[in-house]
Amino acid sequence: MLVTQTLGISALLGAMAGTAHADGNDGHGHIKIAVFGDSYTSGEGASAGTYSTVQVTGADGSVLDVIDPAHRSASAPALRAIDKIKAENPNVTFEVTFVPVSGATRASLYETTRPGTEFEHSPQIDAANGADIVIVGIGGNDARFGDMARTVVTSRESTTEQAFPGFMAPLQDGSYLGQQTATYLDIAQRVAPNATIVTLGYPTVMPNEVPSGSSSPLSEMLISTREAQMVNQFGSTISELNEQATQAAADMTGRYFIYAAEVTQALAGHELFSAQEGLNGIDFLNMQGSYHPNPIGQARLANALTPAVNQAVITALAYQNLVGPPAPTPDPVPAPTEPPAVNTPLPPDPADPGPLDPVDPGPADPGPVDPGPIDPAPGPEDPGPLDPVDPGPADPGPVDPGPIDPAPGSGPGGDGPIDDQGPVHPSAIDLGPIDLDPVLPGPVDSGLVFPGPIDAWESEFPI
Repeated sequence: MLVTQTLGISALLGAMAGTAHADGNDGHGHIKIAVFGDSYTSGEGASAGTYSTVQVTGADGSVLDVIDPAHRSASAPALRAIDKIKAENPNVTFEVTFVPVSGATRASLYETTRPGTEFEHSPQIDAANGADIVIVGIGGNDARFGDMARTVVTSRESTTEQAFPGFMAPLQDGSYLGQQTATYLDIAQRVAPNATIVTLGYPTVMPNEVPSGSSSPLSEMLISTREAQMVNQFGSTISELNEQATQAAADMTGRYFIYAAEVTQALAGHELFSAQEGLNGIDFLNMQGSYHPNPIGQARLANALTPAVNQAVITALAYQNLVGPPAPTPDPVPAPTEPPAVNTPLPPDPADPGPLDPVDPGPADPGPVDPGPIDPAPGPEDPGPLDPVDPGPADPGPVDPGPIDPAPGSGPGGDGPIDDQGPVHPSAIDLGPIDLDPVLPGPVDSGLVFPGPIDAWESEFPI
C-alpha cells in the first residue's frame, strides 16, 4: 500500500475503531526506526555545532573533537520529527538508528564508509534489518545533483543550457526509475514483517526568478533566472521519480509505503534569494554545506516530514495492538527477484493484493463483537495535504506531534558560541523553544575542527 497524502491526526484516529494513545494501554510499545540516506537526510547545512564528532589523537598526542565528515546533525529533520513524537508517547520505547552519510549514493548504502579511518561506519543498509519504520532519502547523488549545482555556479548560462539535457537523460530514459525501485524493493526485503517505509524526495530550493539585491549576492551573480529554473526542474523530476518508484515497490511487495510528498514544498517562500532563506548559499567554511538547508530550512523540513513519521508510528502501534483494533498481517514478501528492467513498466502482481490498510475506517470484522460507538464525524476521509509550515499542532489529540522546534541556537538570538557544548550526539539534544522563523545565524565558533578536503569539498556540492 502507498500513501502519498498523509492524513491529519484526528482523521487517522477517527478512522481507527479504538482508543488512540499508546500510554492509555497497559502494554508498552517498542518501535525500531532506521534513518539513512544522503545529505538531505543527514542534516547537512545545519550549524556546525550540531554535527556528531569523533575524538582523534594528533601526532603530538593531543586529542581533538573532529567533526565526522558524514555530517550527521542532531537537528536533522527526521531526528527532530521522531523526538517530538517520542515526547508525546512516553510509554513507547523508540530505538532509533541514525546513519545517513552526506554524499551517499545507492551503491554506497551497501559499503563501509571510510574504512580504516577514525570515521569508519558500517554499511547504512544494515540499519534496515528488522526495522519497524524506515526513513530513507537517496537518489540525488545518483542523478548527479552535485555536478548539476557545480555546473550552474561555475559556468555561463549557455554552458548550463548545453549540459542540461545530459543531466536529464537518465531521468527520462527509465534508468533512474528502475534503479530507485530496485533499492526500495531491497529495503522491503530487510524490514520487519509489518514495517512502514517512508521515502523522501527533495525540496524546491530556487525561486522561479532570481531577484536583484538579495541576501546572497555571490550566488546572485553566479546563478541566472534560467539556471534557477533548470535546477528546480531537475530536482522536481527526481522527486517525481522517487514517488513513482515508491508506488512500484508498494505494488510489487504489498508493503506499507508512505511517500512524504510535503517535503518537496517545505521551503516554499524560503528558497535561496528570499527575504528569509531556508538554504545556504556558498559556504566557504564548509563547501559541502553549500546549497543545503540552513537551520531555518531544517526546521521546515522537519515540520513537513512529521505527519508521515507520525502516521508510520501509529501504524506500528496498531500492529502491536496498542492503538485501535488488531491490525492484519500482510502477505509474506516474495523472494528477491532481478531488479526491474530499465524501460519496463512495473505493474502490480495480481496474485498479491497486499495487506489491508491498518487505518481503514471501515469495521475490521463484521462478526458479533461490538466495538462500541464510533465517532460519526471524524472529518473528511482525505483532508488534503497538510500545511508544511503550520507551526501549530495539526490536532489537539494526544499524539499530535505539533510543530518542530528550530535548531539549537537558531532562534532570534542567532547561534551563540558553543565551545562548552562538548561532543554532539545526534540522538540527544534539547531542541529549545519553538520558533519557525528564527533570524538567520551568523558565523559560529564551534570549537570543533573540520577535517581536511574530503570527497572534493573544494569543487563539488554532494548531497
